[in-house]
Amino acid sequence: MFPFQKRTKIVLCLLTLIPYTLLHALSMYCITPVAVGLALVDALVHAIVFAVLGFLLWHILLYGKYETLYHIQRIINYTTLAILTISLWLGIGYLLNYLLLQESAILFLSTMPVKAMIGLLLYLILVLAARQNNDPPDADSFSVSDETEVSTNMKPETIERITVKLGQKLHLIPIQEIIYIQADGDYVQLITKEGKYLKEQTMKFFEMNLPRKSFVRIHRSYIVNIEHIARIESYGKQNQQITLKNGQWLKVSISGYKLLKEALML
Repeated sequence: MFPFQKRTKIVLCLLTLIPYTLLHALSMYCITPVAVGLALVDALVHAIVFAVLGFLLWHILLYGKYETLYHIQRIINYTTLAILTISLWLGIGYLLNYLLLQESAILFLSTMPVKAMIGLLLYLILVLAARQNNDPPDADSFSVSDETEVSTNMKPETIERITVKLGQKLHLIPIQEIIYIQADGDYVQLITKEGKYLKEQTMKFFEMNLPRKSFVRIHRSYIVNIEHIARIESYGKQNQQITLKNGQWLKVSISGYKLLKEALML
């Protein structure tokens, strides 16, 4: 992402605070006997607090990989995050109100249920936005056109080991030790029994250069070593996932499941 694109997103996020602050102040003014100035202070405080919490929550949702969990585990995680986020939002907001408004902050205690509903709505919007960003409509499609940096004229060469730099040390990781590879923004995570290694490469590079008899791209975010697969199972409607020998689960896309069956000759 280019710097000006990042700045544009930051500006847009800041601009959304303005209508939210005004709507929040209006709702507080309508349900409590407070002056307009107090309602604006309360609204601005809660807008800033949620902006900070929302930034942290966004990264948790984006990199938490909740889509790989069972539905019940996903629901528990989302519910726990909602309770924690809304509680922190209300608690920190009231504390700041008390520091700024002193005794007048007590007038806002009766608005806590309304604010909790507002917080829940904001949380749901953030979750939906993060899920859409993390699981785009074409998540089952990972053709060469998705990552144009790989030239179609380049002849793939099978690699036997991967070099990873950690500080001043270089680690040589034989590909047999890799359990799976996970997309991580502009990088990938190489997951082995010894731990995780961050590598500045694309998923397409490894998809093209790892032995296709052993490594299969089962999802836009995962390339798995089939030697480490314990079982394949279905969940929900037409959804597949694999369980690795270390007990971890990975989601399998529709197109990835077809490639997996071909590799396993099923």
